[in-house]
Amino acid sequence: MPTYLAWVGLKFQRSLVGFLKTARSNMNTLIGLGTSSAFLYSVFITLFPETSIELGLTMKVYFEAVGFIISFVYLGQFFEEKAKRKTTEAMNSLFKLSSKNATILKDGDMIEIPIENVSIHNILRVRPGEKFPVDGIITKGSSAIDEAMISGEPIPIVKSENDLVFAGTVNGDSVIDYKATKVGADTFLSQIITFVEQAQGSKPEIQKYADKISSYFTPAVIVAALLTFIVWFYFGPEPIWGNAISNLIAVLVIACPCALGLATPTAVVVSTGRASLKGLLIGGGEVIEKAVDVDTIIFDKTGTITEGKPSVIECLINDKEVLREVAGIEQFSEHPLSKAIVKYALEAGHELNEPDSFEVIKGKGLKAEINGNDYIIGNEKLLIENEILLSEALISKTIGSIVYVAKNNIHIGTIMIGDKIKASSKETIQGFKEKGIATWMITGDNEIVAKSVADELGIEHFVANALPLEKSDYVEKLQKEGRIVAMVGDGVNDAPALAKANLSLAMGTGTDVAINASDVTIVKGDLSKALDFLNLSKGTMKIIKQNLFLSVIYNVLLIPVAAGVLVLFGGPMMPPVLASVAMGMSSISVVSNSLRIRKLI
Repeated sequence: MPTYLAWVGLKFQRSLVGFLKTARSNMNTLIGLGTSSAFLYSVFITLFPETSIELGLTMKVYFEAVGFIISFVYLGQFFEEKAKRKTTEAMNSLFKLSSKNATILKDGDMIEIPIENVSIHNILRVRPGEKFPVDGIITKGSSAIDEAMISGEPIPIVKSENDLVFAGTVNGDSVIDYKATKVGADTFLSQIITFVEQAQGSKPEIQKYADKISSYFTPAVIVAALLTFIVWFYFGPEPIWGNAISNLIAVLVIACPCALGLATPTAVVVSTGRASLKGLLIGGGEVIEKAVDVDTIIFDKTGTITEGKPSVIECLINDKEVLREVAGIEQFSEHPLSKAIVKYALEAGHELNEPDSFEVIKGKGLKAEINGNDYIIGNEKLLIENEILLSEALISKTIGSIVYVAKNNIHIGTIMIGDKIKASSKETIQGFKEKGIATWMITGDNEIVAKSVADELGIEHFVANALPLEKSDYVEKLQKEGRIVAMVGDGVNDAPALAKANLSLAMGTGTDVAINASDVTIVKGDLSKALDFLNLSKGTMKIIKQNLFLSVIYNVLLIPVAAGVLVLFGGPMMPPVLASVAMGMSSISVVSNSLRIRKLI
């Protein structure tokens, strides 16, 4: 036990010494005071039993109480410290997005070098499916590039000569040569990494309620204990030393804040456990506290409000055989729009045949022959180039990516592909509005799509064409207006805003970077869980405050009893053993109250 107190409980003893030097105290000071007093008292009566009996001391040791108090406080602090590991995890996830090597062209040869050796103006080659190692400008080739990391949008962007490309984005189906314009810490990905690291590091530590209470409570306990000793020593009955010391120890033991130490972490454990069963992973007690004062919530669009993947939202093809043939052609393309059409046809129960011929027209669409019919499938530019007139009856008013279908040089169908809004989005956003929380949507998508989604869901404010760091700028702007901002997102492009927000929630269906940069992970990507978390956090904070009240009121009511005030009314003194029992009862009341959190959601 001496080793346990001196080694495991060293921080509490140091806090007690610090209090003696500076008069500044917190919960650790109270723990150090109570455990040290109980331990020294127990050691004395163990080593000097005869002297203890002569003094009239209560022959009860408190070694088990010392271990109990220190162990339970550490258990609570363990749960509170878990969230601090997430910053490192977020950084590791971001670093995984970057390439370790790059292929440069030199004197007609391809040479693979470490990414840190790439210099500005080097010509680099990126094969299909590879990541761009640094930022640059395309000098040769054309390809559909997946820039979801930047914009969050799932549909690749076709880029060719003189277009910019960024580190961490993924090349599509063609070889690209490009000139490096930014390397090392200057790349767009490195700027995101730096920003997230600084934003997470700058989040202030929230002062614990228990420490704040203890800063006032510790001096009061010491004064009460000393007064107890003085009163019993000068005015109490025999044995003077025994009564004075026993009551002094009783006051210190009953004041030891075991329940105070459990008040917050016990509620947090119950809350996070309940949340996990409901599809929410919460970082800890500080995260729960952050949600209480939120008055503004910002949503990313793609993957947060919407499904985050291309889907057929309107099909203006009346002939089932045509749809089957179109899907049969599209199954040989890797383009996300093609995959959406194939999925739509398969879900409709069509069996797909293979085309007799197949040709990809870069950035425009496809040409193919199937069952003796010639098909041209793609954008408006492709049909115009082939002198095919668009039918007015087949022009869709739905907002999305348009795929025109021409059979034997006649426009016979139009397929609209977009990102479907999640079923829970509208009701959830309405729920936030009913709570008086202002709703925003900030997306990398274009103005037309953003306005359409915002109008459909009743979102009050929206921003379109926003880059990752611009999303963060909007968060900061709202914070400077005095708002407490929550951010909900799912992609790498959301990471800076998630890190900057007062409270951040990431979809579990999103990237590791977004998840690690957030306070809360919504496991299955159900947006309604964000509203559940708000309700849970407010209820949990209410119960934590009740726990703190129960902890303090127990001590306030029982300290006079431990000091022997009942003797004035003909009652008994409280021996230290009963003080220990009372301390345990206060802990039980806190745990029992915390279990009510399970009914919040």
